[in-house]
Amino acid sequence: MTLPVNNRFIGGLAGALVMGLSGTAAAATPPVQPQATQGVAQIRLSLGELFQNVLRYIQVSTISDQEEVELGRQINQMVLSQQYQLYNNRQVQQYVDQVGQRLVDASDSRDIPYTFQVVSSDEINAFATPGGFVYVTTGLLREADNEAQLASVLAHEIAHINERHSVQALRQAVLAQGIAETAGVEMSTLAQVGYQLAFELPRSRDYEYAADAQGLDILQAAGYPPQAFVNFLEQLMDASAQPEFLRTHPTSANRIREIRSQYSPSASAPRQGVSARNYQEAIAPLN
Repeated sequence: MTLPVNNRFIGGLAGALVMGLSGTAAAATPPVQPQATQGVAQIRLSLGELFQNVLRYIQVSTISDQEEVELGRQINQMVLSQQYQLYNNRQVQQYVDQVGQRLVDASDSRDIPYTFQVVSSDEINAFATPGGFVYVTTGLLREADNEAQLASVLAHEIAHINERHSVQALRQAVLAQGIAETAGVEMSTLAQVGYQLAFELPRSRDYEYAADAQGLDILQAAGYPPQAFVNFLEQLMDASAQPEFLRTHPTSANRIREIRSQYSPSASAPRQGVSARNYQEAIAPLN
């Protein structure tokens, strides 16, 4: 599948650039000498590169929700065949999906399907990819004390999807790598870049702070206490080994201060999901 291109817009833009250069050169340049010819060729080469960059930008930035979901499906196949295996227990998978869908229903989320999956790994990690795919490791489930802490992580990842952070990062990566051709960007190529972004590059500090803020709103809208997010981050900071979840994010201490500034502790704060016993029963197959 190739993403559509607005050829009329691209052609008009390129034509205007070329015509502008030609007009300037004709008015100001005497008969072309060999050295001048080389300079014009270099300028034209630069314009060609600019044309390609504009094309790539338009293609990826205008990706539709349907195309994003299809992109997410292809990345999901790579994640589950090259990086992780699904945790083979229906009870745990359904429980995490139930918590995730509750958060989606409570938020002003995009009109796309959201898929929550537990993957087998001792590392403490969670991440999201385009098209509504959210992953949480068994290591993170074991580390959390209650459902509210799990929900805080899922809400953060939902916020990334709502804000299309993965698509924005993908757009920047495509431009930087120069992988698109004039015929369009192949979906399989985008999926490969998206897969690399999920595991190989640190996330944008701005994206993380934005996801923290929106995730906090989602968490509270679903009836979970906002303090759960801070509690879990502090708990992870005290872990003997630095969790993967924190290594790919901005400084945890700074994040905690920022999150705390966005809510006021109150006796009337929601208390949903704080029972450690209920949580341990829900993830019992992991123990």
